[in-house]
Amino acid sequence: MHPHSPNLETVAIVGGTGALGFGLATRWAHAGVQVKIGSRRADAAKAAAAHLPGASGGENAEMIKDAPVVVVAVPFSAHIETVRTIAGVIQPGQLLIDTTAPMVPGRRGLRPITPWAGSAAEQAQDLLPAGASVVSALQTVSAATLRDTAQHLDEDVLLCGDKKADKEAAAALIARIPGLRAIDCGPLDLSGVCERMTALLIGVNRRYRTHAGIRLTGLSAPKLEQPA
Repeated sequence: MHPHSPNLETVAIVGGTGALGFGLATRWAHAGVQVKIGSRRADAAKAAAAHLPGASGGENAEMIKDAPVVVVAVPFSAHIETVRTIAGVIQPGQLLIDTTAPMVPGRRGLRPITPWAGSAAEQAQDLLPAGASVVSALQTVSAATLRDTAQHLDEDVLLCGDKKADKEAAAALIARIPGLRAIDCGPLDLSGVCERMTALLIGVNRRYRTHAGIRLTGLSAPKLEQPA
C-alpha cells in the first residue's frame, strides 16, 4: 500500500441507516473495522449502530469528522444535498468512496440517468473542496446480500478514480469484506459506465429473483494491491 494511504481501521458511512449503507456497515463491522454510521437523524444512526459490534452512530457531519475514509451511500435524489453537507466538513486527505447510482423510476422499472457532471462520482468531486479525493465503487453489490452475513459473496467491485493511491486504499477496504474483489476500471470519468450497470442488474435480479453481481473473467489476480 501507498505510505500515505488512509488508515483502513475506521470508516464513516453517510447514509449508514439505508439499505446499502447498513449492509456495508454490517460486513465491515463483522470484519473488525470501526464503523461510524451517519444519518440526518442522529437517533436513527445510534439505533442502527447498536446492532453492530464496535459501531457508533450520529449525525453525518459528526461521524465524518476525523474519519480517514467516508462512504456515501444515499439515493441519487439526496446526492447533491448530501455532498454539499459533506463539503463543509471534509478535510484535505480524507478519501470519499461514492456508491451512488443515478436512477429514476420508469414505466418498466428503474432507468439510469446521466447527471450534469457525467456521473454521480464526478458530481461529488466537483462539489467537494480541493484536496478531497473521490473514488467510485460498490454500486453493483446487493444491499440484501451484504446485510445477510450468512450469504456468501463472490463478485467483483468496479473501481474508478484518478489517483492510484486512493484506489489502492479503497480496494484494501473493500477486500476486508470476504468475497469482494476490487478491479481497477480506470479514471473517475468512466464511473458513469459502472453506475449505469446498477439499473441493469436490478432488472436482472427482479426477473430472475436473485441477487446477482458482476464478475470479470480472465483475471487471475486483482489489478490493485490487496493487504497481505
